[in-house]
Amino acid sequence: MKTFILLVFTCFFASSFSQQIAHVEEVTLNSKILKQKRPLLIYTPMEYDERNLVSFDVVYVFDAQSREIFDLVHANLTFIFPKKKFIVVGIASPAYEKLNYYRNSDFLPKPITVSLEKYQTDRPNSENFWLYVKDEIIPFVQKNYRTTQTNYLIGHSLGASFVLDKAIYFPEMFKGFLCISPNLGYDNHRLANDFTAIDFNRPTENKFLFISQNNELETFPLYWSEAYQKVSSFLDSTSDYKKYEVRKMVFSDYDHWSGYGPALVSGLNSLFYFIENNPYTLNSDSKEITIQLTVPNKNDEVYIVGNQESLGNWNTSRIKLNSISDFEREITLQVKFPLEFKFTKGNWNTEGFTIQSGSNAENIVINDSKSKKLKFKILSWAE
Repeated sequence: MKTFILLVFTCFFASSFSQQIAHVEEVTLNSKILKQKRPLLIYTPMEYDERNLVSFDVVYVFDAQSREIFDLVHANLTFIFPKKKFIVVGIASPAYEKLNYYRNSDFLPKPITVSLEKYQTDRPNSENFWLYVKDEIIPFVQKNYRTTQTNYLIGHSLGASFVLDKAIYFPEMFKGFLCISPNLGYDNHRLANDFTAIDFNRPTENKFLFISQNNELETFPLYWSEAYQKVSSFLDSTSDYKKYEVRKMVFSDYDHWSGYGPALVSGLNSLFYFIENNPYTLNSDSKEITIQLTVPNKNDEVYIVGNQESLGNWNTSRIKLNSISDFEREITLQVKFPLEFKFTKGNWNTEGFTIQSGSNAENIVINDSKSKKLKFKILSWAE
């Protein structure tokens, strides 16, 4: 009987959605900084359109010209984070042969200890590529998609070197960094040396950092392993990473390319636990909003439970909505964004499901709102 009831509930709840599939679109940005037309791949999760009030964290993935890298990220996020959805932005670095401009140029900084003349094909241009990411891509995504403005970076090889550099020098812009097989030896161990001088207290909030290597330590030129050992020894001798949570792993059974998948899964699994223990940082300014809720039964007593004092700090029986009519409940609150909340009838066993919580019963996350009134409808209760 329990199986039958669960099946009926699942079918009812799922039928409330139009079954929108996850969507990938290709966007072309006319970059004024790079003076190039650049492609982006943008993944929006299932039910993105239906959950029209909800905001999503954004994962930025480099080397999306290799589509499999981009696809591995959004596919694995779906399985590793079953109760949380992301927007995934694939940043491609295609070859522009007529301009003599290639992928490595995006990620290589101008060398300090090696002559620039050494790089005739892969002209170092990471300084401008970073401006393209920071001043063109991220503003475009935040303007055109519903984001929490909580961002993550994932890179492989030189792309991972680029990501690690941002973890050192621009930690405030991102919450987590996955660096899979970074080249730490470029320009006489420049990045390794920079990392060993990192200020672990620099960020104002906690950050996640994942660094991995594959069998490059045995199969690549000596400078590669020497630079990594410098970083590894530094991490092993550091007793307190302060504002950073650092994970390092070696996948010696895999080569530079095949190790991307295992390393990605391990990094995302560690990121999952980091996010669980590091909730959103709330904006300093508060705003008055009114939450209006339609309920299925006139005797329903409803509580809102969420991520701040005015939402009960996840206490399921503190903040009760007022009864306005038989089927309408309402409450006016002073809140800070982003909001993260659910509805219950006073305990977690009586959770309420709405269109905005999606078919996986996720937390509702709203990052600011132009409207002072937010309207919801309970489709069903968990009881």
